[in-house]
Formats: sequence, C-alpha cells, structure tokens
Amino acid sequence: MERCITEEQLTKALLQWLEAHNWRIICFDFPQSGTGVVLHRNKQSGSSKNKGSFIPDIVAIKNEIVLFFENKDKFVLSDFMKVQYLRGNKDFSQSINRLLAGNKYSKILFGVGLVHSECAEKKVKLHLGKLDFVIFLHADTTFQIRHGPKELFV
Repeated sequence: MERCITEEQLTKALLQWLEAHNWRIICFDFPQSGTGVVLHRNKQSGSSKNKGSFIPDIVAIKNEIVLFFENKDKFVLSDFMKVQYLRGNKDFSQSINRLLAGNKYSKILFGVGLVHSECAEKKVKLHLGKLDFVIFLHADTTFQIRHGPKELFV
C-alpha cells in the first residue's frame, strides 16, 4: 500500500529540496494556511477583494530564473488550466512585478509539484503543453522531473 502524502507535506518537501539545490524561497503557502502572497489581476473591479486572485504555493529564484509552483497531492485539471492561464497571460504582471521587486530575473517558469501515482503520470502526459515543468514526489521521498528544463533543478 502506497503512503498518502498530503499537499502540505509535498510543499514542505519541495521547499527543503529547492533550498538544498540553492533556490531562494521568495514565498510559500500551505493549504488553508493563509500565509501566502495573494496575486491580484492588474485591473481589480467588483466588491470581492480576492476574487480572481492567485496564491502560488511556492515562488523560488535561482540564477535569474523564477519558479511559480502549484502543488497538488493528486492530478487536478483545473490547476493545470490555472497554470496555463498564468503562463500565457499578463493579467497578473503588476502583482508579480511587486512580488519580485528587488530580485534580478530574466525568466519566469510556471509549473506543478505533484505526488506521484501511475494515474497522475498518465494524465500529466496529456497536458504537458499547459506548463513549463512538472516535478513528482515519490512515496520514497525522491523527486523526479518529468517535464521541463532538467538542468534548472541540478
């Protein structure tokens, strides 16, 4: 029986792994914690302060490359769609610029950290074009880059 890994455990493991590989963590958020940085659309309208906002699970930087992570304990198509939207639109550019102020960067990559399962791996293969990278956490606590520039994660 495979050990269940929660989204919070995945996020904590990714934070440790990124730091061990010399990534500097800009911000992070655990599920339901309220500790993350809220990114708002460039043009806010309406009465709901956070409607249509995005809270990245991890933002990290190394060698002028910024990574935005959405983390999940299982494959969720809507999260892949969210990453695809962020990747392809500039609707959050002002919030992203404020978050990254004071950091020198030349590239921003958007991706997903996922708990590995055969089912998730099959579904991910169908949606690779929606993101820049996918990193799987296996039950034995090892990470595997399944999509993206592997040299970034060395």
